[in-house]
Amino acid sequence: MARLTRKEIKRDEFRDAVGRSVEYAESHVRTILYAVGGVVLLAAVAAAVYLYSGSRRQGANEALAEAMKVYKASIVATGAKPNDPEAPSFPTEAARRARAKELLEEVRDDYGMTAAADVAGLYLAQIAADEGRLDEARELWSDFVDEHGDSMLGSEARLNLIDLDRKQGKGEQVVKDLQAMLEKSDAPLPQDVILNELGKTFEHLRRTQEAVQSYQRIVDEFPQSPYRQEAQQRIAVLDPSKAPAGGTLPVGIPGFPG
Repeated sequence: MARLTRKEIKRDEFRDAVGRSVEYAESHVRTILYAVGGVVLLAAVAAAVYLYSGSRRQGANEALAEAMKVYKASIVATGAKPNDPEAPSFPTEAARRARAKELLEEVRDDYGMTAAADVAGLYLAQIAADEGRLDEARELWSDFVDEHGDSMLGSEARLNLIDLDRKQGKGEQVVKDLQAMLEKSDAPLPQDVILNELGKTFEHLRRTQEAVQSYQRIVDEFPQSPYRQEAQQRIAVLDPSKAPAGGTLPVGIPGFPG
């Protein structure tokens, strides 16, 4: 009997392996079909979930856009059109706020766990604050900060919470918190924003010189800050001796909205 070469042995092994695979497939065809069907089913489910999530996000964004049209709608004394789909208007601020609240709550109820629902909560917090429901406003702003603290809207929510603390007589604690932020390299707010809030809080507490010092740091250390001219204005008001010679300072400096 002739000896097989290594190449022939490998070829026979390959042929035997293929044969065994075919035999296994023939005897287990149902199992294989179930397995393949399961993979296909999982892929179909994953695709459906993806498409549903995308559709849901789009629906949430559209619902939020409609709510925001109402939130920012015009107030007109006569001829109000609250149901106008493009440019709604309302006869009173109270009527606009009530309708905006209704639509924003629908976004949260219908599209929970979406970014649009979270943003709706941010505006519901402002409505609650406007209506004097400060504890509710605090809870909604705090929830947003917990979820989106690193975003621009998260920064706005932080500033709203700081302002709320000032209004509720917690100014001294606000000072401590802001001074602690200034010492952190990873503070949740830019330093010029922190200094501006610190100056406002010192003013609220009638600690005039410390307010001037906070504003002066903005002027000296942050020449490109959008708060710089406002800080110069406040310095001039609080300490006229430091007012710049000649001319008046412009007003209406942009900053984070309240």
